[in-house]
Amino acid sequence: MPTRRPALDLALCLAWVGVIFLCMYYGRAAGPWFEGASGRWAMVFLAASGLGFAAWVVWRMARLSPPERAGRGLGALLCLGGLGLLAWWQPLLIERSHLLLYGVLGVLAWRAAGADRGGAARFLLAAGFCVLVGLADEVAQHYHPQRMFDSRDVITNGASAVLAMSAASLLRSK
Repeated sequence: MPTRRPALDLALCLAWVGVIFLCMYYGRAAGPWFEGASGRWAMVFLAASGLGFAAWVVWRMARLSPPERAGRGLGALLCLGGLGLLAWWQPLLIERSHLLLYGVLGVLAWRAAGADRGGAARFLLAAGFCVLVGLADEVAQHYHPQRMFDSRDVITNGASAVLAMSAASLLRSK
């Protein structure tokens, strides 16, 4: 079993928050990459990321005992289904990048919240942090001259983080 490194987990989480805010600032510059012929490459990248996460979930499920697989594994599959519905709900390809950005943030925040906290306290701390980051991202966009606040993005950001974090927490090693 790998050794826990709480400082590294926190550093990775905060660095990812920096990536999210860089995406907020430079998001318009990436817009052409998500449109037209080049949009196929963005779609392939996002689809590969989603399939990679799904493969990880299946791999972790295979390592569970049959009784655990019936409960925790089914829950993780429901989380994957929720992420799929969120992706389908997004009208634009660039909007689907929120699932990747905030899904990764959810897992990193859950890790940074620490194994020393109880399950519910750890989960709520990490989920609250992710929702606040998503809200701050949208509020910052309100003040950016080329961006706008979108309440649907706040919901997508929070739901993506919570669903990815839920799958990771359900499939953690006991």
